[in-house]
Amino acid sequence: MAKFNGFGGGMGNMQNILKQAQKMQADIEKKQEEVSIREFEASAGGGAVIVKCTGEKVIKDIVIKKDVVDPEDVEMLQDLIKAAVNEALGKAESAMQDSMGAFNIPGLM
Repeated sequence: MAKFNGFGGGMGNMQNILKQAQKMQADIEKKQEEVSIREFEASAGGGAVIVKCTGEKVIKDIVIKKDVVDPEDVEMLQDLIKAAVNEALGKAESAMQDSMGAFNIPGLM
């Protein structure tokens, strides 16, 4: 049997590898699409601030309870918003990495 770069199989093996790579690429794209359309929600301050984002890390909604709005303590509200936004974005990033982990390709994500 002909050898190709030290591997058996010749051109037929290369075509099989190419088909597998194309299938993996399609599977990766499908997983990325599935995560990108999901919504992720996080809250801060016991639900005083709630943030929703997509898997593409786009903020879709921010809900702030009226009782947390204190003109004398704007910094606290800013901190709650930052915390909720960062947590929601972190959830989206984690979901994307988890979905890509199934492919076990070093350096992919």
